[in-house]
Amino acid sequence: MTYYKAMSEAVNTQLINNISIILKKSLAADATLFDLRAKGQAKFSQIFKQETSFDCVADTFQPYVQEVADDLLEWQKNNDKQILVRLVKKIDLLLKVLQQFELSHSI
Repeated sequence: MTYYKAMSEAVNTQLINNISIILKKSLAADATLFDLRAKGQAKFSQIFKQETSFDCVADTFQPYVQEVADDLLEWQKNNDKQILVRLVKKIDLLLKVLQQFELSHSI
C-alpha cells in the first residue's frame, strides 16, 4: 500500500468518525429545537449565516449534516483537495456550533 493511499484511507476514516459524531449530536439538537419551537422559542430561520461554507440554508441541523455527507461522497470519488478542505471546514464549524448548542441547552 502506498503512503498516499494509506493516508487517504486514514483521512477517510477520520471524516466518517467525525460525521458520525455530528449526526448523533444533530439529532439531539434538532429534537431540542423542536421542543423549543413548540414553546414559542427558537424562531430563527437558519442555523448558519449565508457567509459560511454551507450551500444549504435551514433552521435545523439535518440538512447541514446531509450536505457534509454529500461532500464526503464527492471527495471519496475523486480525492480533490479543494473538496476536502471545504469538507473539513464544514465539519469543524458543525462540531463547534453543536458543542455550543449542547452546552447552552443541556442536551
